[in-house]
Amino acid sequence: MRKLDALGCRGFLLLSTVCCLLLALPGYGQKREDIDSIDPGRPDQTNGTSVVQKHFVQLEGGLRYQEGRSSRTYNYPTLTVRYGLLDRVELRLGTGFEASVPSSSRQRQRGVGAPEVGTRVYLWDEKGVLPQAAFTATATLPVGKKELRPTSPEARMRLGLSNSLTDDLTLTYTYGYGWVQNATEQKYAVKLAARLSKQFSVYGEAFGTTETRSRPDNEVDMGLLWLVRPNLQLDIAGGAGISSAAPAYFITTGASIRLPY
Repeated sequence: MRKLDALGCRGFLLLSTVCCLLLALPGYGQKREDIDSIDPGRPDQTNGTSVVQKHFVQLEGGLRYQEGRSSRTYNYPTLTVRYGLLDRVELRLGTGFEASVPSSSRQRQRGVGAPEVGTRVYLWDEKGVLPQAAFTATATLPVGKKELRPTSPEARMRLGLSNSLTDDLTLTYTYGYGWVQNATEQKYAVKLAARLSKQFSVYGEAFGTTETRSRPDNEVDMGLLWLVRPNLQLDIAGGAGISSAAPAYFITTGASIRLPY
């Protein structure tokens, strides 16, 4: 456990150092008033409909602890890199360091998790009752530590939709379908987000996953977002399982930064 804690501290320090160094980089290309505030995909499960602007890079990293029914899982840190390839298209790469500790033994598995690569395409703007929409496709590759990777590539598709209920209240919902480990997967997520001020927002969310021949994993969570600067956001969130197959609870915190501005 001491080794896990030490690795967690190192991961947090590394993430903090990278963010501080990147903040010092100057902006270029576009005028400040032409650039929207950062809209990360973390820490919620709905993942939204935003696409990183063309030629910008967005880094989204964090720490996560999950208390499962039969094991504890640490992710420290996770990292998703998003790159704006075109005006409505981004490329995505995600990975992270993971440690799993079974409750019934002293054995533990730890190492770099399988990388996930993919793309998101912005489909259309919101018009009246018609929601804003984006399509995300990803593949998890059988790379990394044997115990933490799939035996074959896993493909997932997500359709994200979003409606602005008021100027400060947004409803976002996602439906996903995937092919994982000789089974199919369906995922749903619904999030209600409220902006409290120019810098602070909160959200509540319900989400779940169902695989063939498996019991559904249903959870709820809530989080607080702090927009420190237009290109930097910090977050903290926690959630709990509401079905027998879901983990007991989880907590997560992290940071997202967009470059060069």
